[in-house]
This record gives sequence, structure tokens and C-alpha cells, in this order.
Amino acid sequence: MDVVIVGGDAALQEGVLQAVRSAGLRAEAFRDAASARDAATDAPPLALVVHVNEARSSGATSQIPMRPGGAVILFRDREDDRASVEQGFGRTVVAELSLPLERARLTALVSRIVERARVTGRDRPPPDPPMAP
Repeated sequence: MDVVIVGGDAALQEGVLQAVRSAGLRAEAFRDAASARDAATDAPPLALVVHVNEARSSGATSQIPMRPGGAVILFRDREDDRASVEQGFGRTVVAELSLPLERARLTALVSRIVERARVTGRDRPPPDPPMAP
């Protein structure tokens, strides 16, 4: 999976999901961080797109596994969500966007993150450890 989208209302999630998929990326959307964490355990994403309210209220959001070189993009859907969310993510947050207005910017950022991972070879899962004789 390239992108995991967490939180936000259903219509906004669907719009973001369609935009990301139209860029040729594999993406899944989840209502909450717990279900995203469960799905990402088997296939960690390169980009995690999280609604600021979900990031603020759920400690599970910072526990969603990501592949090396991955990044977090926070989004808000109203202007009154101005408080920044930094705990739990540190340097992995590359942007805070206002959606749906900045949907094109989101698609460009996610595409660049995935492209960078492919160029550096981080898009492939790590090799299985050798079997003991």
C-alpha cells in the first residue's frame, strides 16, 4: 500500500481517495486510527494522510507503522482547526493541508514521496531473514 488515509468525513475521504488513486497510487481509507493500524501492520504505507482531529484525539495514530522514508501529511477540513498537531509524529510531518482546497497539492506531495521511495529502493519490503540451517 502506498497511502493510508485516516479520519475526516466520508465524503472528504472519498474525494481524497479518488484523487490519490487517479495519480496511480494504491490507497486505502479508514475511519479511525485503530483500523488503519491493523491494516498497515501487514502492508505499511509510505504516506500517512491523517485528519488533525484524529491525530489529536488518538494515541493510536502515531502507532501506525510506516515504511522507511515514509511521511505524514496532516489535513483539516475547516478553517477553525488551526491548532497544530506535533506530538507523536516529530519530523515525519511534511505538510498540514486544508482539504478539499489543497487536494492537488496533496496528490503532488504523496506522488513525490512514493517516487522518492521507488528511486531509493525503499518501496520494496525488506528481504526475509535467512533460514537457520
